[in-house]
Amino acid sequence: MKKIFLAFLCSSSLVACQTKYDGYILNGNIGGNSEGMKVQLVNEAVYPPVTIDSTVIKNGRFQLKGKVDRPGMYQLIIDKTGQDDPSQMLASRFYLENSVISYSGHVDSLRTYYWSDETFRKDPVVKGSASQDLYDRYLKSIADLRKQSGTINEKYLEVYHRPAMDGIFNTEEGIALIKQENEINKKLNIAQWKFIEEHPESIVGYDLALQFLQGMYVNLTVPQLEQLTALITKAWANIPPMAENFKTIADKAKTMAIGEKYQDIELMNPEGKMVKLSSCVPEGKYVMLEFWASWCGPCRGEIPHLRHVYQEYKDKGFEIISISIDEKKTDWDKAMKEEKMVWKQLCDPNGFNGPVAQKYNITGVPTCILLDKEGRIFKTEMRGAALDAVLQELY
Repeated sequence: MKKIFLAFLCSSSLVACQTKYDGYILNGNIGGNSEGMKVQLVNEAVYPPVTIDSTVIKNGRFQLKGKVDRPGMYQLIIDKTGQDDPSQMLASRFYLENSVISYSGHVDSLRTYYWSDETFRKDPVVKGSASQDLYDRYLKSIADLRKQSGTINEKYLEVYHRPAMDGIFNTEEGIALIKQENEINKKLNIAQWKFIEEHPESIVGYDLALQFLQGMYVNLTVPQLEQLTALITKAWANIPPMAENFKTIADKAKTMAIGEKYQDIELMNPEGKMVKLSSCVPEGKYVMLEFWASWCGPCRGEIPHLRHVYQEYKDKGFEIISISIDEKKTDWDKAMKEEKMVWKQLCDPNGFNGPVAQKYNITGVPTCILLDKEGRIFKTEMRGAALDAVLQELY
């Protein structure tokens, strides 16, 4: 009898080994009235994003199965109406990998597809993904700093930003808050860099390193970029495509790194003539390159403050060059006339397909770059009281 029992155990173990699934199994548990809602698992690492699997919620549950080449951040979308209307979708991101993963949330409190300031919105609880566990530990380590940052930002909106929209500039109060925010951001950057150094081989460390490189602003110097690249490419040497991808992005980022010379491009002046940017950048002055468009509400909302600081600092050696990405000159002309900007004006008539986007990696407006007296990138995204603070220090 004992021999038969042992034989049964051996055969059962063999079957278990043979039938073990080597991909991912994502088990979802969605509270609330979620019956029949469509679930989509989306790979955002490619463009355009690709839905790799979908299903329907039944009795508050769903399951998705598949296999990924390596761990990565994926988006899970719950379509509440089935009409492919983003305003009626819930969406969250998490690290997917080949393991058994549980995903839990409530249909009434999961985060929406579009950003919402509803404070009751929550991320799902994801268990079974080692990469997600690591990312959760990172988020927990900076939670207090992020909370402090949020509190300061709310106060900044109340004390500085909203009054500024009406032409009231509470400069000193705004600068004080910006200085507090800058200190917190320094601590956040240090924490992020430290985490990357401790976990360079993880996809979480890889993605956090990419955050320093991607987007319109590269607030690192070339030596810092090279240090980061060496760390990541060494850790990912056994996966050449990932290592090469990081190096390619880092090399591109070097052109916009802190301390690098601005990129000279051809732009249109108000008379319709194409001129070199270098012919408009004065020597020996701090120069702000302000990228905007006539159709951009936030861009035009910034102009009253730019007029304010220009009048205060233009005689001290501060210059502004506004660079529009309007594709229609008539729109640009109309906006210039309405806004009464007295500083230099240029335009890239090719919009997001022109040299502004290609050389300066401008993917949205408004955005700005501050050049030092030698024409090197000195600061990025200096807006409102942040610009006030920098100019106060310089002059």
